[in-house]
Amino acid sequence: MDIEKAKQLSYEKIRKMYKTYMEGIQPALSRNTVTTMSGDTFYLWKNVGREEFWAAVTSENFDVDARQALFKALTDNSTGNVASLVNGYLATLRKFREFVYSDTVVIPEQDDAKALKDFLLDIECLDPLSEWTSKFNLFDILKITRTEIRHSNMLSWLLNPNENHGLGDSVLRGFVQDVVVSFSEDTDVFDTLLMDFHDFVIQREWHNIDVLAVSAEAKFILCIENKIDSTEHDNQLNRYRKITEDAYPGYRKMYIYLSPEGVESSDPEYWFSMSYADVLRIVEGARKKVKLLPDAELLIDNYIETIRRDIVGDERLTKICAEIYAKHQKALDLIFENRPDRASEVAAIIKEWAIAKTEDGEIEVVLDKCGKTYIRFKTAYMSSVLPDGESSDSGWNTPNHYFYEIRNIDGKEIFIQLSLSAKNISDEQRNVCNEINKYFPSRQQKENWQWRTPFTTKARCKNADKLSDDEICEHLDKMLDEIKAFETKMKALFGEL
Repeated sequence: MDIEKAKQLSYEKIRKMYKTYMEGIQPALSRNTVTTMSGDTFYLWKNVGREEFWAAVTSENFDVDARQALFKALTDNSTGNVASLVNGYLATLRKFREFVYSDTVVIPEQDDAKALKDFLLDIECLDPLSEWTSKFNLFDILKITRTEIRHSNMLSWLLNPNENHGLGDSVLRGFVQDVVVSFSEDTDVFDTLLMDFHDFVIQREWHNIDVLAVSAEAKFILCIENKIDSTEHDNQLNRYRKITEDAYPGYRKMYIYLSPEGVESSDPEYWFSMSYADVLRIVEGARKKVKLLPDAELLIDNYIETIRRDIVGDERLTKICAEIYAKHQKALDLIFENRPDRASEVAAIIKEWAIAKTEDGEIEVVLDKCGKTYIRFKTAYMSSVLPDGESSDSGWNTPNHYFYEIRNIDGKEIFIQLSLSAKNISDEQRNVCNEINKYFPSRQQKENWQWRTPFTTKARCKNADKLSDDEICEHLDKMLDEIKAFETKMKALFGEL
């Protein structure tokens, strides 16, 4: 196999080739066994990164370097017995190495090239999509088409009858009418429908409730819990209902559980299930009744299009896409497999942040030790505590035996940890590491430890794939503040040693 060409293949492509290879040389293995083994083979790729995976596989000192890389990855990501797990993962990786260096395996590049060529020659097949792709859409630009908190903000704005959208109370009235018609057993239906909606106050995240509409005059509450790509947790609907009932005794109350498909809630006796198709119908109906100001018209039309295309589903768009896919499936699969994913985009944001902090003199990012899942940097203080050795022989093949590592978990979660490497460490540096462990104990407490993580930020950036660049950087700033506080404690403690 051409190793350099293999390195360019996507995860999906190389894993598929390897599964086929395994099924051929070991036909007695079940499909489930082959799937499990091929999944274990790519543990480094999935948990550390493509470059680190290939570096281990192609290392001239494979047994040592691959074991070291797996031990570090398992120490960071597994709660099991790392020492015993390493042997199993190393065995599967060794089999993959045999596959890669086999002369009998050939990468079928010509088929892929021909599929792409045919697709490019028929590029006009994409023209019908211009109706959707050529339009300006603010939600696309801000990358918030399925960001739950942004939808809740938009709905709060539309539900507020006194806001400047120009729709008056139409949207709020539409939500209430849907509950009354389909769900409510309120005997005062007429009183509800004939309410003056203009005194409603809309609140966001009141006691963590997504949207709360309150009318003091009518003594009426509308409570909305919004879910897009998440589900209920921690008995939240019952908790929210109790909080609302305790805070507003004597008020009539309506509870809406909003989701893309209108799934039933865990508390269907009280919570009316509403879908985004219902939201689309209500907002679109309100939009058609009035002439809006240009700015409001653009925003509301963009939102309607976003719901229809990205949440509810546009049937005509789905049909056109299906026809194009059927015609050029191989080429489109190839493009999809090699697309830049959100984890890569988040990694780029983190690197830009680290470079900016380096230019400000707060940290020292080491770019040649950064990948998609680990972005590594040093600090002046920690380098004074653990100064560089004479040789580049640490676990990272660097003269320094520590790194602060920004962990990028699938582009969805970010945190920072301090990692220590014991590989080829001097006695003096080992003593320093042991002193650090005394005050900041790591999970790894064996005397012959290879890796330790004595510090991890409590602050974590959750749902990073749904956040803006600025929001991610704000989370990173908070983590850096934690690191500074940690180093301040270290200075005080080491001053006493």
